[in-house]
Amino acid sequence: MDSLGFWNGRRGFQALLREDPKGQGGYLHPPAMFSLGADRGTFFYARQPPFCRRCMAYGHILASCSTKKCRICGSAEHEARDCDEPKACHGCGSSAHLWRECPARQRSYASAAGGEQDTKKCRYCGSTEHEARDCDAPKACHGCGMLTHLWRECPARQRSYASAAGGGSESRGWG
Repeated sequence: MDSLGFWNGRRGFQALLREDPKGQGGYLHPPAMFSLGADRGTFFYARQPPFCRRCMAYGHILASCSTKKCRICGSAEHEARDCDEPKACHGCGSSAHLWRECPARQRSYASAAGGEQDTKKCRYCGSTEHEARDCDAPKACHGCGMLTHLWRECPARQRSYASAAGGGSESRGWG
């Protein structure tokens, strides 16, 4: 957590997966993506099977997904980029603005900072001169922490389950 009590960065945990004969690789895997209120997060762990962020299924990644489903209106006839429905704010549901301009979002961060409604703070470099979307500082991959690429290009994310697992039946501990 940062000095204002906001969750940031990566966390490390140790867990054992429950056996499940019907599960990918014989184990029950936690969801690769999760939400806690308006905050979204991803899980990444060794030997994790590929996970698709479009259809939310294990076994493939978004680039090879054949499912068409619009995340705006839910239609199976088109994808979000082709949707004619107005986009809505993920924070309050209003179609007058998107989440990045949501007054509720700005008000809650400003009140936590003890400042005015227009308080800015970059989550990458900590500057109060700009927000993260305007930052020129190098950004690190959320998966492995390297500065050479972002999560969408992370080599660890692209590995197949077989190559990540090593193809053998060695110990399944996730230490």
